[in-house]
Amino acid sequence: MHVAAKKGNIEAFKQYIANGADVNAKSETYSTPLDEAIKWNRTELADLLRKHGGKTGEELKAEAK
Repeated sequence: MHVAAKKGNIEAFKQYIANGADVNAKSETYSTPLDEAIKWNRTELADLLRKHGGKTGEELKAEAK
């Protein structure tokens, strides 16, 4: 999912979401697909992720406290 986010592959994410994928899946560095979308300026994808509950790694860390 992180590679698809980096590339801005919206169609892949629509399929992931339709199939129940966790939009907040974390990489080994605790980044999420939303982090990657933001980092690579994939605004449309970032909006889609937010619409479906996507959060940044920092947001998830803050919630865990």
